[in-house]
Amino acid sequence: MKDETGICIAAADIGATHVRGAVFVGRSGVDMRCVVCRKEALCRDGSDGVLVTAQVIRMIQAVCEETECLPDAVGISTAGPLSAGKESIRMSPNMPYPDIPLRKPLEAAFYCPVTILNDASAGAYYEYRNGAGEGCLNMVYLTISTGIGCGVISGGRLMEGADGNAGEIGHTCVDTDYALSCGCGGTGHWEAYSSGSGMPQFFRAWCRRRGHAISAGETITAETLCAEARAGDEDTVEFFRDLAVINGRGLSTIIAAYAPEKIIVGGPVATENPD
Repeated sequence: MKDETGICIAAADIGATHVRGAVFVGRSGVDMRCVVCRKEALCRDGSDGVLVTAQVIRMIQAVCEETECLPDAVGISTAGPLSAGKESIRMSPNMPYPDIPLRKPLEAAFYCPVTILNDASAGAYYEYRNGAGEGCLNMVYLTISTGIGCGVISGGRLMEGADGNAGEIGHTCVDTDYALSCGCGGTGHWEAYSSGSGMPQFFRAWCRRRGHAISAGETITAETLCAEARAGDEDTVEFFRDLAVINGRGLSTIIAAYAPEKIIVGGPVATENPD
């Protein structure tokens, strides 16, 4: 395949819920196409983050074998934060391991350059080059998924900050009334209210304040809440009005901090529930 297409790039996307492995082929950096992509649930039941490292390596090896491709490079997009030098995922608030090593094990496994980028930054760069932000020199890509983060393009350049950890917008304070706990240890953070992991917590606190009973065995997820609101449940619709205020504060923070021409919203919580 490499002789026919010129360049083969293997990639993995590491989220708090899923890991994806893919292969891209093409003759230059602008005409690469994805030829295979596979998804698995993130390994969360181990004692050490090395298990996730092994999962990522195995998935990349599998998609490369499927396409009969030896990668010229490996690209990793991942939920953060990243350690110094982007060597590993360090103390992620939404993953069960304090450290998930990446760079050295991947270089040893594939004998090629490894590039690691925060997943929201990777999303922002894609939208800037090939998506809804094409031609926009100042834009923000906001991802609402298990957590909340953003990638920033400023003056046509990707803003990464120290060690690639700029854009952790989910850990800005948007509320001091409920003061809900965030996975990072802080309180009142946007992620604690509006993310896939935070929305159920906010709904339970919202119901307690209004005296609404929730049965102990009731399953509450962002998905079920969106479905109930879509079906017209009055309490859930009212909850989403209050959630909209929280989201408005977060979006206002993005506008004040980065002065973008455009904010592009992605992540499964948003893209699967655009209404």
